[in-house]
Amino acid sequence: MHLGVFDIDATLTNTNLTDGECYWRAVCEVLGIQCEQPEWSTFRHVTDLGIASELCMRYLGRQLTSADIEALGRRLTDLLGVTLVPQDNPAGYQIPGSAEILSALSKSPDFALALATGALLASAELKLRRANLWNPFLPLASSNDAISREDIIRIAARRARIAARRARIAACGAGEKHSAPFTSFTYVGDGVWDAIAARVLGWRFIGIGSGEQAARLRDVGAERLLPHYLPAEAFFNLLV
Repeated sequence: MHLGVFDIDATLTNTNLTDGECYWRAVCEVLGIQCEQPEWSTFRHVTDLGIASELCMRYLGRQLTSADIEALGRRLTDLLGVTLVPQDNPAGYQIPGSAEILSALSKSPDFALALATGALLASAELKLRRANLWNPFLPLASSNDAISREDIIRIAARRARIAARRARIAACGAGEKHSAPFTSFTYVGDGVWDAIAARVLGWRFIGIGSGEQAARLRDVGAERLLPHYLPAEAFFNLLV
């Protein structure tokens, strides 16, 4: 069985620009810092928790606390809730074809599926809901689980393995072997940090992006690139 793990922002949901603006505002308000928004790529861990932790040490000289994380999650979700207003057509918040790809993979016996995002959990769920992509049964790992993207992906894979084992038990009964091992792995993302994380893990990588974003992905060695998921056959040709 092949495991496909997806990032969320700019990979499944068309929310990257809005999320970045809201995140930076929330960080500045919660931590009480004032500075120009830096390039995300300058941070060691390009995740909500990683960036906030580095900023907290850099400007406040202390570790990020659990109270900071809770306050950041609340403020970020509030800002996103105002900005990402519900739409009659949620496809406006989707990367074209993302809903169809997730549906096809979740129904296939040859694939397992999970999400791994550098975003905080509450904001990730809100964005998925706005895009009509939220599935409470889909294994998901977020920045609340770990500071590094590699660890977030590992946690998502572990949760997908547990979910696959439970599904196998339900289908075959308790007397069968239920290891449900994954024979291959692919991470799907849009950022340079996504491509690097996949390489560190030894996973295949499919980049979602076009123009300058695709060029940046090529610069770090990404070879499998698509602007979106249409037609679906193009994505599956890269996945298998």
